[in-house]
Amino acid sequence: MTRIISVALQKGGVGKTTCAVNLAGALAGHLGLRVLLVDLDGQTNATTTLLGRDFRAQGDVWDVLYAGHPIDELMLAAPQHPRLFVLPGSPELAYWEKKLSEDQWDALVREGRRILRERAPEGIDVILVDTPPSLGLWLQVAIAASDGVLLVVQPHEFSADGVRDLMRTVQAIQEKVNPELVVDGLIINGVRPTTGEHAAWVEEYRRSFGAAVLEPPLAERIVVAEAQRAKTALEFHVGRGAGEAREWFRAIAEQLVARTGIGRRGTRSDRRARSEGGARSARGAAGTRRRGSVAGPQGGAGADPAAPGAAGDAVAVAAGRVGGAGAVPRVAAGVGAEER
Repeated sequence: MTRIISVALQKGGVGKTTCAVNLAGALAGHLGLRVLLVDLDGQTNATTTLLGRDFRAQGDVWDVLYAGHPIDELMLAAPQHPRLFVLPGSPELAYWEKKLSEDQWDALVREGRRILRERAPEGIDVILVDTPPSLGLWLQVAIAASDGVLLVVQPHEFSADGVRDLMRTVQAIQEKVNPELVVDGLIINGVRPTTGEHAAWVEEYRRSFGAAVLEPPLAERIVVAEAQRAKTALEFHVGRGAGEAREWFRAIAEQLVARTGIGRRGTRSDRRARSEGGARSARGAAGTRRRGSVAGPQGGAGADPAAPGAAGDAVAVAAGRVGGAGAVPRVAAGVGAEER
């Protein structure tokens, strides 16, 4: 069964689209899954990263949501890999978000959920939805339609505030529209390994979110931006330093598959073997980095800097550990099975 995952945080600049594109590449190119990336961000950066600016399409995501066109007729095969597909984004999304009334928002959230879930193309293992960097209509549509939410954060206070706000939205969607929604994981992005403050934030996220954190934290790398400029994902990029960064996203993809069961088909014994293999592979890739380190050059990450203090409390609030945030939304069933 196709799993729908929203890659989300309503704060801009955290690397959400970058993570969505590179995770899609790893799931398709490394794990051989059939992946559809749905671009619900009106900036359409995910679309242009994988398809370039000169692609030809019969329609886009707006035509699916507004006019009811079938997804499989409008999605395009990405040139990088035969198992990777893109439903192009549309600048119309931003325009209509401003024009629609509150009642129309509510109706479209429910209708968007129905359309994306009922019209998921046959044979697609996972749909990743790249969401806009705001708590608006299209983020709500994406989360309402999803089985899970994948949070992308950075090691600073503003990002932690964004997690807290997004958790409130997730809980509201759970209560009103999608009671089965879970948190599939949290990616820590944009880490400077030699910066003590960043190392402290990484540990704060780990303490607050536990096994929901997908390892390793992602260090800042020029090659990531180079891959974007080359209109491709790291999985298919041949630039200098791409191999190391590619392995980070492969490790995260393996963990995501192990905990959610994406792509498991065949007999029960086949599914069990793949699950155990994926879990071992994910643990092997991330195990030595579990505490006190990040992907990238080692040195400052293992230091013992001062805790983020009040800023750290913002992370704890987001995870439901400090009063006022309510209970943390459920995490995917496979999260931390070996660690609890």
